[in-house]
Amino acid sequence: MRNFKHSAIVIIAVAMISSLTAAQFADMKDSKIEREQRINAAAASDSITIAEKELDGAATGSAELTVGDETEAAQEEATESEIAAKSFLPIAYVISSEGEVNVMAMPSDDAETVGSIAVGSEVQITESSEGWYKIVDDGGLAGYVKSDFVTQNSSAANEAKMSVDNYKIAQVHVNGGSVRVRAAASTDSDILDELEDGRYAYILGGEDDFIKICYGAEYNEGYVINTSLEFVGEWEDKDELRAKQQEVKEAKEAAARAEELARQNAQAAGVADAVKSVSAAPAASGKGQAIVNTAMQYLGVPYVWGGTSPSGFDCSGLVQYVCSKNGISVARVAADQRNCGSYVSRENLQPGDLVFFAKGGNIHHVGIYIGDGNMIHAPQTGDVVKVSSINTEYRIAQYAGAVRVY
Repeated sequence: MRNFKHSAIVIIAVAMISSLTAAQFADMKDSKIEREQRINAAAASDSITIAEKELDGAATGSAELTVGDETEAAQEEATESEIAAKSFLPIAYVISSEGEVNVMAMPSDDAETVGSIAVGSEVQITESSEGWYKIVDDGGLAGYVKSDFVTQNSSAANEAKMSVDNYKIAQVHVNGGSVRVRAAASTDSDILDELEDGRYAYILGGEDDFIKICYGAEYNEGYVINTSLEFVGEWEDKDELRAKQQEVKEAKEAAARAEELARQNAQAAGVADAVKSVSAAPAASGKGQAIVNTAMQYLGVPYVWGGTSPSGFDCSGLVQYVCSKNGISVARVAADQRNCGSYVSRENLQPGDLVFFAKGGNIHHVGIYIGDGNMIHAPQTGDVVKVSSINTEYRIAQYAGAVRVY
């Protein structure tokens, strides 16, 4: 008899729960159909992963049976109904140009923010609502994010994640031609430069049909048409690139200060034509190139302090010897050579010009400019006559102007 009463209670409870579940199921039917449509679409795409998810709160263990309580069978049936309605949720990924995306309590910009999710994080979509998705992450954070911030393409998500701390490296791809670099994102903007096919650039951002890039040894910035670049699959750390840009900026500023100081020093010393304008400076000549050609004959000659012959040169000895070979008379030491000829700005250097370097206001070194930011000189004891850049941090900081003696 006791078994019969027990069975009757179970049957009644099951009937009550089944009725309640049916009502809930009817309410969920529309959203379930919508989810199933998304799931079917997801299954047809290689870029979408479908995952089975067991809901939190599934019945575990057992409880004492009393009238009005849910039975184990009823709990299991209810749990199965929930799983059937809410499992197999499509996996998606958070994307944004920022490092993270805010999660809202409701599908509205004015709703309360309940948390944030890092770009590239994996989430599960549980609902869709007028441009919003309800999502849940692995840590249990649930809420709404705009659909624009969610993708089911894992490659796009990985790229978004990399873009938070890195810039893409791209290559100009214009079928053997070149692309114009403009000052702004418009074809009416000034042309700053032209990049030939195959040149590399860093992608800083985009605007309309243009891409903002950083390029070249001086890390210049500008805009190119977005169809002219091709991503090469490599990245550059944003902080490192910014550090390089800052280094170049500071070097340019130091060079400008040194140039101004050199101009002032030249004026104070009464150097001939010291204030001659850049535009009026004479163009490169065969005589200047002849000075360079003569100097290049002595590459490898050892540095000798006080040396003035091919058996050994110091810096000013090399300059005096080479100039004399070309019929030009200059003083013996660098400080005096600085007062020979016509002052030349750094921007207007030509092969054959003499470039000077100072420390504490005293000129201590001289070289012969050969073009492309390089000079030939006799550096120091233990070294030899060789070609070096005048654009190193050390040389820029000590640059003290130039003169043209031919």
